[in-house]
Amino acid sequence: MSTSPRANSGWIIFFLALLCISPLKAAAAKEPVIRVLIGNESKANFRADDLRIMMIKGIPSKQKRINSLKLNYNNGEVKYSINNNKNEWFELPIDFHLSIKNNDKRGIWFKNRRYAGELKVSLNNQKIQIVNYIKLEKYLKSVVGSEMPKEFPLAALQSQAIAARTYALQLLGKKRFFDVQSNEASQVYLGLEAETPKINRAVTSTRSLALFYKKKLINAVFHSSSGGRTEDSGKVWKYQLPYLISVKDYDQKSTKYKWSKRFTAQELIAIFPELGGLNSIQVIQKSNTDRVLKVVVHGPNGKKFISGKELRNKLKLLSTKFIADLKFPQSQKESKLKNVNYSKKKNNFLFNEGADISFSSKSLPPIPKDYFLYLQGFGAGHGVGLSQWGARGMAKKGAGYREILKHYYRGVEIRSYKIDI
Repeated sequence: MSTSPRANSGWIIFFLALLCISPLKAAAAKEPVIRVLIGNESKANFRADDLRIMMIKGIPSKQKRINSLKLNYNNGEVKYSINNNKNEWFELPIDFHLSIKNNDKRGIWFKNRRYAGELKVSLNNQKIQIVNYIKLEKYLKSVVGSEMPKEFPLAALQSQAIAARTYALQLLGKKRFFDVQSNEASQVYLGLEAETPKINRAVTSTRSLALFYKKKLINAVFHSSSGGRTEDSGKVWKYQLPYLISVKDYDQKSTKYKWSKRFTAQELIAIFPELGGLNSIQVIQKSNTDRVLKVVVHGPNGKKFISGKELRNKLKLLSTKFIADLKFPQSQKESKLKNVNYSKKKNNFLFNEGADISFSSKSLPPIPKDYFLYLQGFGAGHGVGLSQWGARGMAKKGAGYREILKHYYRGVEIRSYKIDI
């Protein structure tokens, strides 16, 4: 059947439009490359697996086959050697920029780990800075395996993948030299060793999915375990976000759901030298989920008001959700009970909560040498957003990743990020 010239011209216009639009769609769908800070060193060693070669741009070497590179910064000079030749060192300019990559799926070794993608190396603040440039989805395969046990149910791993993807996208391009760090300051990233088939499946099956609130990427923070209930973001950080509100957690099977830690009097002197040790901890403010917000610590040399977060850092606690008490070895319990003479009234009780904080000028009595500070705590991490062990608990009960994410991030939408990049 023939067509009219007008119809033919219509088809021509249609195909021309397709040709114009297609490149734009391809550009919008291009996978982002994320910059991961993996090292700030005075010395740095890189090597290929076995006898494979590395492609290095930025060194004036005529060596054709390079399978290892050593860098050393000392006294304002940067020197390098190649292929483990300890007798030949060459100088690099201070403003050097190296690019290291290879075509081997086993990646490049740096500090006992293997990394895919490209390593870019330069000098920044008198340190050799190593930044891994890697495609987002490949990066996530390591993050999910680094942040969550591979034995967790697939739905929990998928939840972690989407949260981690959202977190990374939200930080993309915010800093000059890198986007994210490779430790808990951002998300843990341990290179190729963290990948497993199950982890890879969790990332691949959720490819491009991210979390949005009112059409904007959310701050998809997460933690290990909340100890029964997650926390409002405003109780931990400056701002209360509408999607980061306290919800019931399902982390009762967490290995860190309940924990304890003890400190001797000598250990407390080392931790609080300005106070001469510690005689009392008084909790003066708690959140609705029983996390410690503010305390007064009192020692022989005075008292100090600090936040629960600062106390957690000083004592290296898993969370700010804890109860403090004074104890002594169980074997000495009967004899010590007869000799304990401390008043439990509000101004003299050694470790109490909500007491009147108007101290007398006299110092409280020191902790007897046979006693120790005993802390019983719950959960691990800041307690805001996705609970990793809670995601496991919900997945074990049959919840899918969408149900899990919408429980921990309230009012969010789960969709592809591609149209927003």
